[in-house]
Amino acid sequence: MNLIKWILVFICAFCIAFVIIVTFSQAPFKQPVPAVIFTYQTAAVPLYWYVAGALCLGLLAGLCVALFNFIALKSAVFKKNKKIRELEEKVSILEHAAQNSANAGVSGPIS
Repeated sequence: MNLIKWILVFICAFCIAFVIIVTFSQAPFKQPVPAVIFTYQTAAVPLYWYVAGALCLGLLAGLCVALFNFIALKSAVFKKNKKIRELEEKVSILEHAAQNSANAGVSGPIS
């Protein structure tokens, strides 16, 4: 099932990449245009540079969010594992105490 899922993801990614390459190879996307950001006008660069830049910024932002979530979840797992170890130690001590008290209540062989 995993193999089929990865094959479908690969096929979709290939089709999307093919459409993007064919689209950006068209003449209108090669035309240099300046961008106006608030009052600042950039130098004239091909239109596909803006699209590629936006894609890279989006990927970088997504990577940062994913990294933050990964670190946060690892930290939470570490804290939970520490709590589990503490509780297991308490359970072990209580079991040992219960066993000792049960053994102390039992007297030797009846004669």
